[in-house]
Amino acid sequence: MAESIISDWIAEYNSLQESELRSFAAQHENDYEISKALYTVLNERAKYKDLIYPVCNQLCNFYRSNEIELRRFTLQFVPMLIYLYLSSVALGDKKGCRSIETLLICIYNIEVSADDGTSKVVSFRMPVLAQASIYHEEKTLHPSDLRRWEENSNKEISWGPLPSIESINAQNRLKVMTALLFTYNQQLNQIHKPALFHLCRTTSLLVNQGFPKVGGHMHRPSYGTDPTSPQSASSSPGQSSLSSSKPIPRIAVSSQFLVELAHANYFAMFNEFASAAIEAVNDLHSRACYEMLPEVILVTNAIRNSLHANPSGQPSDGPMGISVALTPATTTVTVSKSMITNASFRTKKLPEEDFMHEEREETEREEEHEQVKQEPRLLALDIIRFLGNVITKLCRDVDNLSESIKLSIEANDE
Repeated sequence: MAESIISDWIAEYNSLQESELRSFAAQHENDYEISKALYTVLNERAKYKDLIYPVCNQLCNFYRSNEIELRRFTLQFVPMLIYLYLSSVALGDKKGCRSIETLLICIYNIEVSADDGTSKVVSFRMPVLAQASIYHEEKTLHPSDLRRWEENSNKEISWGPLPSIESINAQNRLKVMTALLFTYNQQLNQIHKPALFHLCRTTSLLVNQGFPKVGGHMHRPSYGTDPTSPQSASSSPGQSSLSSSKPIPRIAVSSQFLVELAHANYFAMFNEFASAAIEAVNDLHSRACYEMLPEVILVTNAIRNSLHANPSGQPSDGPMGISVALTPATTTVTVSKSMITNASFRTKKLPEEDFMHEEREETEREEEHEQVKQEPRLLALDIIRFLGNVITKLCRDVDNLSESIKLSIEANDE
């Protein structure tokens, strides 16, 4: 069925007029049946070997066109094409993947060249605290701190310029594959979601080739046999064990190449394919540990550890592969109701204190009632006492005044 679908698809494109290309591209963008058939042909390349050349030629024509939808459609197959090419090279079958190599060279040369023919340079600004980004809000900092952060705010990271190539060899192979993955990652949010599953699956196949999984762990027969493994248990001195067979060659990788793969799988992790992406990241981590690549180990460990605080695959996950959270202005400490503090311990009643507590409450209520009844009488007594003090003081002042007058009269008479 896939063969008939692909044959009709190729024949339809070849019969198009120049004016019909735009409508074909618009309808082709959401045609998942074609994509599924193409993945079937690429996954079973030995079965459909007669279709590989026309398919690669068709995809090359798509990418050389000026239609964005056709370029985006071709770009979703880049991880699969990279795996098929690198696997064929590792197996010594480079002649069998000439069409795939030509397609990859075509995509690479278009992406590294600008419209005017010069080398393309992609630059972007690193996020800093002084300027807002999709990762954080702009902080209200002290002017001195703000100036310190603004010193590096104009620092730009650039990709390119990269030279155009005519062929892929051992010297530039991984650089070309890394550049293709970088281009693929730039369009991740525009690529069809089903393509992300094939990305995760392809990543695991690429990094695990040559590392048979025995008992859930990486194991190469060339390392020797494990006495507890099923292989050694089933083999006898007169029989040839599986460890004596020639292992499948590993695919050569580089640090930057694996980092780009980790980036793509991290995006897929938060876009409906969490399980497949987590498995792919774990495979990337195992390969990075085997190759002793610190940059890749740093990235994969960061992804795996971040999942403890922010598990992937949740409805609240952001579509960009990151969970954006705004930091509150003040830090609020939430105290659990079951937590024992000094205040809660003082107010917490023990079972044997219930009876005494009830008696104490009854006594306090009676005292409050008596106090309320005595309040008018206490208020009247206070008023009488105050008036008595005032009258006593007035009488004393009158006596002193009378004595002063009497002394003044006597002095005048003399």
